[in-house]
Amino acid sequence: MSSLAYYLLWLAGGLVVIAIISALITRHLKRRVMRRLKVGEVMDALMRYSEWVEGQRALPFNGNLQEGASALRELRALGQQWFPELGAQAAQLGAVHARLVEFLTAQQALRLQDPEAWLESDHEARFMEQWREHAEVAQQMFDKLRLVAAGADAGPEGGTIFPA
Repeated sequence: MSSLAYYLLWLAGGLVVIAIISALITRHLKRRVMRRLKVGEVMDALMRYSEWVEGQRALPFNGNLQEGASALRELRALGQQWFPELGAQAAQLGAVHARLVEFLTAQQALRLQDPEAWLESDHEARFMEQWREHAEVAQQMFDKLRLVAAGADAGPEGGTIFPA
């Protein structure tokens, strides 16, 4: 093998290695940009779900779970695909949702069967316990998402989203 062929072989090998490294870096950067874009979608779904939960305090429960469940499904799907680090909080949020729906369903049944007993059941305080639990988990999720967003561009830092 001539020295020219030897150097060309090494040059070609080096270019292949550079192309592979470049492709890996590009893939990593695209994923990071996509995660930053998805932060807004996840936060939006979390806010819609939180607004639905808060709305259950003001309105008598009418069994319409579609709006809350839809936002929660979207939140879970985006979280699983783009933010696996939110898995624990998503599981907690799902458990809180299940307890909340059970509570609201029981309260609605009690309200329809015996309105006086419903008024005496301290519905507001028991709902606020559920709300605080929800707010704590949602705040943890917001904090983690803010860190993801701030990782690439220093976004606004803020206090808590939910009152204690």
